[in-house]
Amino acid sequence: TGGSVYTGQAALPHKNIQDKYKRGYEVTSFAAESFDYSVNGSLRHGDVVDVYAVDPATETLTLMAENVYVDEVYDNSGNKITDDEGVATSFTVWVTPEEVESINTAVVYGGIQMYLKTE
Repeated sequence: TGGSVYTGQAALPHKNIQDKYKRGYEVTSFAAESFDYSVNGSLRHGDVVDVYAVDPATETLTLMAENVYVDEVYDNSGNKITDDEGVATSFTVWVTPEEVESINTAVVYGGIQMYLKTE
């Protein structure tokens, strides 16, 4: 993963998400191809998700980051998805500086699962 710090405020869909990123955020990307128990493939720009990964030491699904803003999504060829067609396999998301380590750990664990927030 790689990231850049941003402190500008974009128009975000949920107030709690706006509050979360007031002190800035980092933009990072990762692949997440596990569709068994999550919505990964149908996520789109503007969605807000909780990010989980299976801890290999305990084999337990573990919450890695909450209320993560999905900025962009890409298919398995690396093409940006801008409509409802296609299956997303890579994601560019916003995370707080405090969440960077957890997201990096999730990538190392593999099997990232994201759950769509509906409120």
